[in-house]
Amino acid sequence: MPKFNKGVVIRTALFTLLMIPLVLNSCKNTANNDKKTGNSQAAAISSDSLNIQNLDKLIREKPKSPDLFAQRASLYAQRKNYTQALTDITIALKMDSTKPAYFVTQAEYYIFNGEPNSAKKALNACLSKYKDNTDAMLKLAEIHLYLKEYGQSKILLNQVLLINNDLAQIFFLQGLIALENNDTLGAIKSFQVTIEKEPDYYAAYIQAGKLYALKNNDLAIQYLKSAIDLQPTMYEAHYLLALYYQEHNYLAEAHQEYEYISTQIDSTAADPYYNRGYIEMVYKNNYSEAVKWFDKAISRDPANANAWYNRGFSNELDGKLTAAKSDYKKAMDLQSNFPLAIKGLNRIEDGKPLKRK
Repeated sequence: MPKFNKGVVIRTALFTLLMIPLVLNSCKNTANNDKKTGNSQAAAISSDSLNIQNLDKLIREKPKSPDLFAQRASLYAQRKNYTQALTDITIALKMDSTKPAYFVTQAEYYIFNGEPNSAKKALNACLSKYKDNTDAMLKLAEIHLYLKEYGQSKILLNQVLLINNDLAQIFFLQGLIALENNDTLGAIKSFQVTIEKEPDYYAAYIQAGKLYALKNNDLAIQYLKSAIDLQPTMYEAHYLLALYYQEHNYLAEAHQEYEYISTQIDSTAADPYYNRGYIEMVYKNNYSEAVKWFDKAISRDPANANAWYNRGFSNELDGKLTAAKSDYKKAMDLQSNFPLAIKGLNRIEDGKPLKRK
């Protein structure tokens, strides 16, 4: 039997140590900024009753209330309409430029809208008026990090440290910079300090979990479980934990995590089914059961060439050669240069198929 190519038969992209998307921290800060807008009629409105139509009416009644525009901007942003969100937060800023939170929120919307340089301008405008505003400084440091301008980011973080060294986000961003510069030890230390400063910092647990997973250290389980405790329905934490279990032969635990994802979080996601098929195929040599899981993955992601290939490989090992040929051909239709599928099809057509162990 040929050696498995993990790059093909299992998706481990979530373990790749890329920088956390800027939007992750933006979401965290947006919640804080919304609190900081405070002391307005809009803030007094029950969040359950707020919708864009209600705010349209309130704005018509009180067209000079910047907080109403800021709240409507937030609702547009939640709907991913960042162009309209930017329009509203810009109006709010023109009405009242004394609230640094408006500048920070505007910068976040610029980032979501793919305009990082505009975001930098907004934050620099804020800092020209409020030079020691740590929210603006941290957001600007994030943007420099996002743009791989690590030196500028470090300078800002050091400045924030002099103002308030208890802010967890300083150390989280330092950890991301360390990751970007392949300093995994420094990154781990920074994420640990982040958690010490702010024990509910979900993203820090995720990053620490990823790093320990790459070191094949079971501390990964502890960090990822802590992330799940903080946000029990987040796909990412459960999936990373399931992958760690799978790759370290905790198969029952992996199945349990994948089952939870599929039944409690997202039944449309293909990867949990795909990976359960992989477990049955590679770890258990249970090829008929593997086919069932790959079936489910394909039903959710018909364009997944890897799932078609692995279903074909399972069928080949199970002696179902007609089905295997069909799956290999489909995999090649989806990905024309698919060496393993080509080899599998050639084996069968040459009368030399692989056989069940």
